[in-house]
Amino acid sequence: MSESQSREFAELQSTISRKLDRVGRAMRRHILLEAAARIGLAVLGLTAVSLLFDWWLELSLATRIGCLLVGLGIFSYLAWRYIYLPFQVTLSPIEVANLIDRSRKVNNQQAIAPQVASLLQLPGHLAEAEQSEEMIERAVQENYQRLSDYPFEKSINQKHTQACLLGLMVAVLIPICFLVVLPAAAQLWGARWLLGSNQPWPRDTQLIVVGLKEGQWVLPRGESATLQIQVEDAAEPTESVWLSLEDENGESETITMNRFQAGDFRYELPPVQLPIQALAWGGDGQTEPFMIVPIDRPRITDLKIHATHPRRSEPFVSHFSASEGNVRLLPQSQVTLELTTNVKVRQIDVDSEDGSLQWKSTDGKHFQTAWTHERPVNFKLILHSSEHEISSHPRPVSIGVQPDRSPRLSFRYSGLRQRITPQATIPFSIIARDDFGIRQVGMNSEVPLTGIATTEKKAGETSSSAPENLKHQQNYPVYGPEDPAVETVVEHEQRVSIAEMKLNPGAVITFQSFAEDNCFTGRQKTNSRELVFRIVKPEELFREILLRQQQLRSRLRKARDQAEQLRDKLKLAQNLDEAATWLRQHQLVRREVGQVSHALNSSVEEMKLNQLGGAETWQLIEQTVLKPLRNLHDRDMEQQRQSLESLRSQSPEPLTQLTEQQDQILKSMDQILNNMAQWDSFIDVVNQLNAVIKLEQLVKDKTEELKKKQTDSIFDN
Repeated sequence: MSESQSREFAELQSTISRKLDRVGRAMRRHILLEAAARIGLAVLGLTAVSLLFDWWLELSLATRIGCLLVGLGIFSYLAWRYIYLPFQVTLSPIEVANLIDRSRKVNNQQAIAPQVASLLQLPGHLAEAEQSEEMIERAVQENYQRLSDYPFEKSINQKHTQACLLGLMVAVLIPICFLVVLPAAAQLWGARWLLGSNQPWPRDTQLIVVGLKEGQWVLPRGESATLQIQVEDAAEPTESVWLSLEDENGESETITMNRFQAGDFRYELPPVQLPIQALAWGGDGQTEPFMIVPIDRPRITDLKIHATHPRRSEPFVSHFSASEGNVRLLPQSQVTLELTTNVKVRQIDVDSEDGSLQWKSTDGKHFQTAWTHERPVNFKLILHSSEHEISSHPRPVSIGVQPDRSPRLSFRYSGLRQRITPQATIPFSIIARDDFGIRQVGMNSEVPLTGIATTEKKAGETSSSAPENLKHQQNYPVYGPEDPAVETVVEHEQRVSIAEMKLNPGAVITFQSFAEDNCFTGRQKTNSRELVFRIVKPEELFREILLRQQQLRSRLRKARDQAEQLRDKLKLAQNLDEAATWLRQHQLVRREVGQVSHALNSSVEEMKLNQLGGAETWQLIEQTVLKPLRNLHDRDMEQQRQSLESLRSQSPEPLTQLTEQQDQILKSMDQILNNMAQWDSFIDVVNQLNAVIKLEQLVKDKTEELKKKQTDSIFDN
């Protein structure tokens, strides 16, 4: 075969191959368009089915995930069937011609695949010796003439292509129109199927959980709370709402909520410690699943006060309970209050009269405020959590004022009464207390000059000639002054001798003590009450004391008669039914004896302090009256009490023994009464002797005074 002939055959083959290649590319485009239409319509159908069934049945998240997996499987199959497999087939010119014949369903005489094969393959056999070049050339020319006139462009079914385009447009336009017309439904479908949201489809019944935020209903941990659901009905009103609760262990329960009023359903939730998943439904609607999340309510875990004051050498630091109000601070203290919370707090509200406290925070858990303490501080703190809309219970805080009070002073006397003799000795008891320190304690006396006896008098001058408004004062130092003052309690016993003052009967003497501290705002002084004593003649006071002693003897005699009556009852007793009455009567007698003994002892002490009688007199009444009375009260009558109490036990003492003991008590009381009578007689004799001695002394003084006047008159002449 010549070179020109070869070039001619190549041009013929190239022409037909280009036409078939164009047809092959068109076929691939058609296959891709058909696959896109099929897959788009399938996805549209699956989306529509998912939308309808989800709106109808409110599919759960697990069901939706399963449906998505099934849809993904269908999509994968369609892509494999209509895209992957067709594109795996090679489209050579002969295969394209064969596909054209198969699509047109022609017989072998009308098929173009053999003609294309002859055109493309016969020139390759010209080199063989046995082949006829003329026949091959003729066959090639004839096949080319037939193929060149063949309408390859019409091999693609245009109607099918248009149908595929229409299907693809339907698969695209319907979702776009749905998105434009019903954007809320489209958005909700996308959220539920693509984002895993559990937001329910809108129904005639809308359930709204009050306080729900971002799928969580927050409540204080360990506290009961009320879950409220509001129901909005477009048709018939909802009569019941159910609540499903499921804990972390998978245990669930269904609760019928209480209908508070129309459209308002509530449930009192018990204290919750761990999160709970909840779902509510009623009518044809339901809420999306939400979490009930317990969190710690903000509270104060520590409250620390730090105060400095000029009076204190060291700052005052205290951790205290704010509700107790047990902290008091000195005025002008510089106070810093530090507060620690259990969770982070974004804001602290202060409920107070002035509201001047400003809190500063470093990390959301530690807060600090400061002020100058001038008056009691009372306020309430409300903590607001920084993470959730939850607040603490109002926490009251009370910080009082501790003023530096003036000293407290106790000034007393003992052993005598307010009528005393000129020779009396008064024992005083002084107790001074202060918050921070006693600087000085003292005592002073005050007596009018008219009551002071003078040893040197001019002729015709008496003590009564002194002005009544002039007074003589005398100070008695007790403690201090001390600077700095450190003792907070000062106790002192002071005995004052009236004889040294040389006061006349009828004079009035006043005693008063004082205490002084060193308060930082100025010294404070406290004066005690005034103790007033009147000076009387010794014989006058002696008569008063003797009269009181005679009254005490009468009381003792009456007690003796009661003891005798008890003795008679014991003698005549046949049983122990009245044992309680006997014991009560004995206790009355014993109490009276004790009171008489105490009063007599006080009168003797008064005699001693007023220098009435003498040592022998005091010893006489001590030995003959006071000591026997004490023995009678503490020993004999106590023994009788125990014996009377034994009458109510299982082993009572014999009544004869009780009668003998009661006789012994009577004998002791008789002896004491006799001694008191002898004491009165002895005192009468002593008083008479004292009166005689004083009368003689007075006569002596008058005689000496008369002699002195006569002598003075001689020298004057």
